[in-house]
Amino acid sequence: MFSLSSRFPTKEYLQSISRSHGACGPRTVLSAVVSPLVRLRNAFRQGGLSRARAATFRRVVALWVICLYAIAGHPGPVVAAESNLDHKLSPLNKASSKPEFGLRSGSVIVAPVPFSDPMIDSGLAIGAGYLFNIDEGSDTSMVGIGYLGSQNGSEGYGLTFNLNFMDNRWSIGATYIDADINYDLISRFGTLPLEQEGELIKLKLLYGITPEFQLGVSARYLESTIRSSDPIFPNLPTNIRLPDGFSSVGFGVVADYARLDDKIYPTSGFNLAFSGTYNKPSNRFGKEYFKSILTYDKYFTAGDDGVVAVRLAGCSAPGRVPFYDLCSLGGTDSFRGFNITEFLDNALLSSQVEYRKRLGKRIGVVAFGGVGAVGGGFNDLDDVGSAVGLGLRYRVSKKFPVDFAVDGSISDEGDSLLYISVGQRF
Repeated sequence: MFSLSSRFPTKEYLQSISRSHGACGPRTVLSAVVSPLVRLRNAFRQGGLSRARAATFRRVVALWVICLYAIAGHPGPVVAAESNLDHKLSPLNKASSKPEFGLRSGSVIVAPVPFSDPMIDSGLAIGAGYLFNIDEGSDTSMVGIGYLGSQNGSEGYGLTFNLNFMDNRWSIGATYIDADINYDLISRFGTLPLEQEGELIKLKLLYGITPEFQLGVSARYLESTIRSSDPIFPNLPTNIRLPDGFSSVGFGVVADYARLDDKIYPTSGFNLAFSGTYNKPSNRFGKEYFKSILTYDKYFTAGDDGVVAVRLAGCSAPGRVPFYDLCSLGGTDSFRGFNITEFLDNALLSSQVEYRKRLGKRIGVVAFGGVGAVGGGFNDLDDVGSAVGLGLRYRVSKKFPVDFAVDGSISDEGDSLLYISVGQRF
């Protein structure tokens, strides 16, 4: 079985990441929502996904993860990305779906989200949303739209909604992303510059069994197309190159058990989250596969205005899996210190510790470190990486404990990376 776990110097990645392209462009809300839903319906009726474009999926994931992560600052289910695509596009999703950060006028909120990520360089995500309450006992519901553009030419837009009703007993969410992403894949074949464009649809339904425990189901559909200027690209294994007309449908279960004193900036308690997804790629790729992710976050108070946050993460994706859906150090668990394509394989275990200290109402500092390993299975985790770092926090809201975050990390190989986002990593 082919493995992507062999690592290459990140200096080569940093030298090649500075590609530049055009800026983001808006499209109509109607076509963005209706056309992918029609394709999803047709895919189910035809029993296959042969017309979907696979490479686009990776670009979509990259942009969506960056935008989602930048605005939300939510330590719960958002933390563990279901795929590396989710991680790359988190700023876009956060910019369009979270009411805790932004400029608010009545029921309308606008949120600019600057970001810097080793995957797609630096840029800005902008989100706008409409907030409303379905009933008095439920959290705020939201309908939002977001746009993202980065210095290396990556761009994308997204639509999302999240509805909470019946005293928070039920929650329904949906997201549509259309993106064009430029990034580098670090593999045993070298550092490959990739251009990916695609569309992603995600649906989620949650039921609150108790105020602390939620159980639900999820669905995902993607189309993607991928290209590379590297002459070796056409000869690579198909789980990297992906066949033309690639697509995938996934169905899964999600569970979240949280006992936290605060959902945005917890100082005590824990959060245990699980997701398991059955994925069926288009027929030309191969067999279906199952991916599962488990994360456990624990928070302790440490003196005056201090918090210790711990994250343990595990991931399993056995079999022949497209590279974007392999377990990733950084992509799956929000680990800082490496490009999320540097440690990719069928299994992952990682641990992270972060100390957070408030120096006043606005300023805070953090120190963090972690170690993780990937391999073909849990009995073969032979590719290990570790990193440490420091960070600065600036509280952007007087009403919500949401921080603008700037983190610098250094890996065990001596490579340093910069991260800029909104909210805590976990």
